[in-house]
Amino acid sequence: MKKCSMQTKKNITPRNEKGEPDGYWEIYNSNDMLWHRGTYVDGVPNGYWEIYYDHDRLLAKGNCVNGERVGLWVEGYKKVFYAN
Repeated sequence: MKKCSMQTKKNITPRNEKGEPDGYWEIYNSNDMLWHRGTYVDGVPNGYWEIYYDHDRLLAKGNCVNGERVGLWVEGYKKVFYAN
């Protein structure tokens, strides 16, 4: 089994002046499959996120606030609600 590793040829990884993740990100594994995408603000996940596995299949999606999952998330075949 091949391990996932970051590649830079397709990744979208903007950073702020402090070098922290900032803005919309897309990360691909070593097989050029989408791994996750979402938005960072000053190094912290904020906003809508999608997490993928196996050939671009969606594993989970939902919103983050200050790095924490909040509200309704769809995780596989179930829906999970995270309170603030």
